[in-house]
Amino acid sequence: MSYNKGKKLLSERFYLTWAGEQMFWTVRMTLKMRGPVDGDLLRQAVESTRQRYPYYQVKLGIRKDTEGTEYFVYEDNSEPWVVNEGEEPVRLIGPESNNHLLAFCYWDKYIALDFFHCLTDGTGAYNILRTLLYEYSRRRYDATLSRERITLPKGVHVERILTPEGMNMANIRVAGDTISPKEWEDPAAQAKPDHLDPLPLLKRPRCINLSTQAKTTVNEAVETINILVEEQEMMKYVSSGDTSPATLVSLLLTRAIARLHPDTTEGVPMVALAINQRPALGCPQAGQTLASALRLTLNDEMRGMDLDTQKTIFRGMVALQSNADNVIENFWQTQNTQDMFEKISTLEERHQAMAKAYSVVTSAATTCVSYVGKANLGAAEQYVSEMYTEAYTPYALTIEMSAVGGTFCISLMQRFTDDTYLDAFLDEFRQIGMAYRIATRHPMIVAPIADYRAYRSNN
Repeated sequence: MSYNKGKKLLSERFYLTWAGEQMFWTVRMTLKMRGPVDGDLLRQAVESTRQRYPYYQVKLGIRKDTEGTEYFVYEDNSEPWVVNEGEEPVRLIGPESNNHLLAFCYWDKYIALDFFHCLTDGTGAYNILRTLLYEYSRRRYDATLSRERITLPKGVHVERILTPEGMNMANIRVAGDTISPKEWEDPAAQAKPDHLDPLPLLKRPRCINLSTQAKTTVNEAVETINILVEEQEMMKYVSSGDTSPATLVSLLLTRAIARLHPDTTEGVPMVALAINQRPALGCPQAGQTLASALRLTLNDEMRGMDLDTQKTIFRGMVALQSNADNVIENFWQTQNTQDMFEKISTLEERHQAMAKAYSVVTSAATTCVSYVGKANLGAAEQYVSEMYTEAYTPYALTIEMSAVGGTFCISLMQRFTDDTYLDAFLDEFRQIGMAYRIATRHPMIVAPIADYRAYRSNN
């Protein structure tokens, strides 16, 4: 099988064209195990995991079409995935990572997966981590470990719009499985549906831009603060009201920002809430990067409303914007935009043009919240205590959420010199009576990337 190798990359173009020295677009997912990590067993588990995902055994290549326009392809890469001892990530897409777009690290009780966002998104990375954790845990702890997912307890919430259909019923993927083409076929290579009926959306108001309007000094350096909330407490709260974990955190964050920006002439707080487009596109098994974002705004007229009313309005925004035809329409608009950029013949010139254009686009949201959904790591989840996600994004304030081992991990990444926005956000938790604790805080750690346009062009 080709596993899409050698074909022009389509869904991946957004990140491939934008990423560069100033914007890595890399993600780190870190599992905190309940015991020290055995490096030798981890390397064995990584190799078994690699065998399960041939469509991620790739390196970047460059081709030219008949008109001389450059484009990216994936080429086969039989080199092993790199497993580095220590917290420091290896540079991706270069010799340090064997030219792969992902790599692993381990230290103390931690296992980290670093990946370039063009390769996949949180949904795809979760599949890799489920396989890896299963392969590692059966070597480290229990050779008879089951591949089956743990059945969710009655009443435990799953973010429906963020989780592919059928995912909770599937077994952990392992080497030797029959790999369906549905895992590697790109929905962007299919024809756009002829008849779409997206729901009309309100015009987006001007939003607060924290990069230029923050009430404190903005840094180039990014700090990560990992905040823990007990899953039982979170689910009890959201189940009693008209909300969900990601929607609630989005609302609390916009409320915090609104309190710090009482002058409504500055704009409105707006969250870009990441969603998974697979269910709407009809490709729940697809391994590409297929995330998009909804825009949730705390409009001026909402500021004086009670919290319950605000929760209902936010959930309505989610339901409206995540309507299947709206998601599909947005997906194809993104592809059309990338087609326009490809009128520029060279990859480097295209990158410069897109980076300039999207520096304007990033001002169209105040902050970003991403929650793939409950990790559902299966029987091996018993060996994991916490999970954190860090991502290099263009926003001054970003939240990545994970849920594993009975704990919600809210990773807040900020580019501020003090805790003005962090304190306001945490105060919102205190106001609703939800207990939390700060587990760790440190300079954000994500993998750098090689200059893959120049590097791949010279090979």
